[in-house]
Amino acid sequence: MKNLRRLTIVALLVLFVGINATAQELSVTKTESTSININELPEYVIITSENTKLFGGINIEINYKRSSYADVLEKLETLLQNRKKLRVRNQTDLLNALSKLGFEYVDAYNAKAGNISAGGGDDIEIFGGESKFRVNMVFRKKEQYRG
Repeated sequence: MKNLRRLTIVALLVLFVGINATAQELSVTKTESTSININELPEYVIITSENTKLFGGINIEINYKRSSYADVLEKLETLLQNRKKLRVRNQTDLLNALSKLGFEYVDAYNAKAGNISAGGGDDIEIFGGESKFRVNMVFRKKEQYRG
């Protein structure tokens, strides 16, 4: 009986320490190259999603060019796009994945397709154009993670 009580206490301590250790770190670490820490990311992130994948799912883009956060935003984009890591296949998955990483949803607005178009005659589009539906979603760090 005494050993059972000790074993229960030790098991609860290990469980408690394990929960606290994972709750403190908001990074996804399947491999070291895709590890992202909430403190490295900017306060606001705008993610463009587009339903264009052949077998379902969404295309995710983050405009990180010329940003001081380019490296970490590129890692975030790769992490969100890779189905083996966060398995983001639709906008609901995107909202939940960003929430896990320490962000809250702020707003969404339609984005232009931004594809290259070739015109002919009376503005007839041969390819590209604005035929794709894209949505920009704005996320902000949760209050407890803001600098």
